[in-house]
Amino acid sequence: MSNENRTGAGRRHDLDALRAFAMLVGIVFHATLPFATTGWYVSDWNRAEGLGAFTLWVHGFRMPLFLFVSGYFTQMMWRRKGLAPTVGQRVLRILLPLVIGTFTLLPLQDAIVSWARTRAAADDAVNRGSRRPATPLADAARSNDVASVVRLLEAGTDPNQADADLGTPALSWAANRGDIESVRRLLDAGADPNRPSPGGHRPLHGAAYFARPETVALLLQRGADPNQRNDAGEAPLVAASKGIGEVQTIAGWIGLEWSMPPAAFEAARQACRARLLEAGARPVSGSQSPPDTLRSAYHGWLGSDRFLMPGHPPFLRPSAGDGWHLIGSPVFDHLWFLAFLCWLVAFHAVAAAIAGRNAPTQATGGAWRNPRLFLVLLALPIVPQYFMTGGPGPDTSVGLLPPPHLLLYYGIFYAAGAFTHDTPVPVERLGRHWPWLLPVSTLVALPIGVALQGVSKAASGLFQVAYAWGMILGFLGLFRRTLSTERPAVRYLSDAAYWMYLAHHPLVVLIHVWVRPTTLPALAKLAVLCLALAALLLASYHVLVRPTWIGWLLNGRMYPFWNRTPAK
Repeated sequence: MSNENRTGAGRRHDLDALRAFAMLVGIVFHATLPFATTGWYVSDWNRAEGLGAFTLWVHGFRMPLFLFVSGYFTQMMWRRKGLAPTVGQRVLRILLPLVIGTFTLLPLQDAIVSWARTRAAADDAVNRGSRRPATPLADAARSNDVASVVRLLEAGTDPNQADADLGTPALSWAANRGDIESVRRLLDAGADPNRPSPGGHRPLHGAAYFARPETVALLLQRGADPNQRNDAGEAPLVAASKGIGEVQTIAGWIGLEWSMPPAAFEAARQACRARLLEAGARPVSGSQSPPDTLRSAYHGWLGSDRFLMPGHPPFLRPSAGDGWHLIGSPVFDHLWFLAFLCWLVAFHAVAAAIAGRNAPTQATGGAWRNPRLFLVLLALPIVPQYFMTGGPGPDTSVGLLPPPHLLLYYGIFYAAGAFTHDTPVPVERLGRHWPWLLPVSTLVALPIGVALQGVSKAASGLFQVAYAWGMILGFLGLFRRTLSTERPAVRYLSDAAYWMYLAHHPLVVLIHVWVRPTTLPALAKLAVLCLALAALLLASYHVLVRPTWIGWLLNGRMYPFWNRTPAK
């Protein structure tokens, strides 16, 4: 790589391509979710072994990588043009697309998701027997149909039956709903009170999570283990400490009608914790933290009603429950990364204003010359990683306000990118080792981080952060080695990637519902979905975006439809 390219004096074609890669692999990530998880808007009946591993692989590095590159380019622009032009450009490229997308793409997505769920339910009712076994008991418990639960149990239906799309046992659905009569009938018929759902969640987890104290008491009385952990290493005592905002969001994701005033919710979950402690629930070391620890107290504060607004503001997307939560209620969906970028650019601007444009660089001397500062940035994400509640990988936040731990986590990677612009030597030296960084991160750091998730939160976080950094540095080295010079096709994709990512979510849902009724294997469906998605997104970019004001807004230039030369 030439010195010009290394110092940022010329266009960084490798980083342009890397930023595009982070967005394009995110599109494939979302296209994979219907075939790898039950948490997508409309999941598929067919699953493919290995796709879950792919989603873990992508989730652990994609957004840290994207924000690292964003920090680099923002620092580059500030050094070249000054603070005011940099902030103005970021308002046009980030804030304005976020606002426009929130009021156009997301309502369209909501309408498509609603239609897709109705279409899928109708298709399942007609073709259920040809694709999966009927699960009437689980479906009845899921829909709170007590009469059908009683009738089916009397007819001899297996009380441990799980629904076919989410894999959740009937008892867990009844516990989630707080349907005490169905819970009692299922237990009387022999339902296992410790039978797990996908993710290792037991009925007691669900009853505690959704604040159902009477159901918690009944399950404990009938043999539920108060110390049984889910796959994330959390026992029901931790589930009973989650905030109302998170509970509202999860209820919406799984299609559970859940509504509880904040005061009643707080009283109910305190009653759940009291019953669990009376039954012998115990705090243990590692990833399982008792409710009075710093991590649990922090998340209790985040989910508390101090962030709850009464009613539903008309300019924001509605949420489940009696109120709208500033952190927990969904607003931005897949556009959340733009909201985080707005916060990070604002902090960057404040720091730049304080430091001044003549802040020390690698050339001028000062603190930036010390490569050990980058080593500090390598270690810092371990702190916010400890406060993650999901796993493996970083949490997801689509609310109006970002959780501080998640903003700090991504902010560290963003700051490291800005530091790298001024002091590229540490990253260049580490990036040269990409031939072993990428495989070792994938085959060693990630599996160990996943394996330790339910054993030790701190140890798991250490390996997850090592994985993220290993992948970032490895891809930086790989793209510098292979894409440092301009290539027209790569440049075109780099320009198109932003639009493709903004527009892909509703199209993934739409195309999946089209291929879902087929009997193709999951991998074949995924291939069809990705090909159709790429064709539609690229065609829409070339015709509707590239030669229009949208192309100027997203990429800073417009191209006439018939050639590659930017319009003046």
